[in-house]
Amino acid sequence: MPTGVAMRDAREQLFDAAERILVRDGPGALTSRAVTAEAGCAKGVLHRHFADFDAFLAELVQDRIARLGRQDAALREAAGTGTVAGNLTGALIELFGPVARAILPSSPPGTSCAPGCAGPRRSASRCSRRARP
Repeated sequence: MPTGVAMRDAREQLFDAAERILVRDGPGALTSRAVTAEAGCAKGVLHRHFADFDAFLAELVQDRIARLGRQDAALREAAGTGTVAGNLTGALIELFGPVARAILPSSPPGTSCAPGCAGPRRSASRCSRRARP
């Protein structure tokens, strides 16, 4: 990214880039250079927002823990609606984003295929609302 070009929410872009690397390449590939390359920015951007890479990782974890608190409230509000499996799957995807999608590639049969989809799953890999070729 050229110098002087403003990034939209650089911290969140860096956090999202780190998650994509973790999902795709595993924790051994998580370096400051890999994160900034994935985010499409200069390495200095990370160090402008964080004291060092350890501080970046600590704040990434703290940010995701804060999401947990927000998701706790949303999950409590969902109690008694939908299915337990559907509510938990939706909560995990909302909380962990791409990491959850890698861990939970599909919803259990009988639950919706994704948050917002009203169609039940017929099997572990097929959504009843998915368009067929």
